[in-house]
Amino acid sequence: MSDVQTPYWIELLHTQVRQIQGKYRTRIIEAGSGPALILLHGTGGHAENYALNIAELARHFHVIALDFLWHGKSQTEGYDPEIIPVLVDQVVDVMDQLGLASAFVEGQSLGGWVAMQLALRHPERVDALVLTTTMGYTPDAGAIEGYVEPDWASNLPSSLEVLREPSFDNVRTRMARILANPQRLTDEAVKVRQALYCQPELAAVQMEFISEYLAGPTIRQHLVTDALAAQISQPTLVYWGEKNRTPPALGEHIARRVRNGTFHCARDTGHWAQFESASEHNEVVAAFLGSLPSAEKTIMTPPLNPVGRWEILSWEQAFDDGRRELPMGEHLHGFILYTEGGHMSCMIARAQRPNFETGGQWNASDAEKAGAYSSLLAYGGRYELNGDVITHFVDISLFPNWVGGAQKRRFDVNDDGTLTLSARLEEGTPQARSARLVWRRADV
Repeated sequence: MSDVQTPYWIELLHTQVRQIQGKYRTRIIEAGSGPALILLHGTGGHAENYALNIAELARHFHVIALDFLWHGKSQTEGYDPEIIPVLVDQVVDVMDQLGLASAFVEGQSLGGWVAMQLALRHPERVDALVLTTTMGYTPDAGAIEGYVEPDWASNLPSSLEVLREPSFDNVRTRMARILANPQRLTDEAVKVRQALYCQPELAAVQMEFISEYLAGPTIRQHLVTDALAAQISQPTLVYWGEKNRTPPALGEHIARRVRNGTFHCARDTGHWAQFESASEHNEVVAAFLGSLPSAEKTIMTPPLNPVGRWEILSWEQAFDDGRRELPMGEHLHGFILYTEGGHMSCMIARAQRPNFETGGQWNASDAEKAGAYSSLLAYGGRYELNGDVITHFVDISLFPNWVGGAQKRRFDVNDDGTLTLSARLEEGTPQARSARLVWRRADV
């Protein structure tokens, strides 16, 4: 036996282990109460990657550690070589099944990659991030002096071999390379991983997964760039290991690139930082998340009484490719109106729209008509309020494609009484983006 920790399942005796079925079948380990904290593991791992963290963090938070798709005891079917969008969707599915409007999210390695993309694609669902030795980040050329991305493909032959022949020694060798001191790896941790790799369906899909993850081109279209990182506005702790294969300079760079970043580096620690420096990790993460003013927000979202007229203050769209646009410019006006009878209407216009000069309402030039369309958004219909989501059921719209559809908006009632409506639009297309509109209640 290794001469370090007490067997970690003693730490997990008071947790709940179960599978939940929504859009996906996901195994979770759950413990504690308070603000929700979701833990996302690394490549080839499983929820037990956080075995030394769950019980301690559950003293402060409602902790949910999950097995990613094609990992652990979650579903093995439905493999998609793009990987990242599906794993992001899985996290959202878990949150929906547990009734979590938003949560703190920690991701280690692959989990950090997913966590960053979750914050970009669904910013309203993420209250804060902890990025532990994250993968999936590509800095601009020359942004980090002397930085060269490691040759991850060189790990592929040994990673495939352990899946073909999951002996104790092979599994231990695979896991030991992510620690600064392999003597800290317990036999229990190896045996749990070995038992999972001995599942034929898991081993088969893991071979596909690891081949794409380490050496494939498809997943790389979802790398997080410096431009994308600059869109991450949530408080972010970047937790690193001094002896991680990608050096602390990368972690420091990420912490600078996000809008509200903090960096911490654990000494004598490798890639599996939350395991190898568990006590330090738990103390630093609990202090970071516990200090945030948004912590109470994960427990209860302030109630919304939408009835009345709200005036638009701002409208911003952040595209997944790094673009940021103001659809109606900095100066705009308009309103959204909700009635007690369940009806709504919305009109937003660019300020100082030019008059037509070449004709009347119906016979103006095509160019002027197009300009009028581009400078106004208008639609209406019914609405429903469910938790912190307000849904607009559109029955008339300037944009005819919306008619007959449902537009879901997550709302936040801000401390100053303003209302923020946010949504994801055109998911899966080159125009995929996050929209954020801020409103102020008007006298009616």
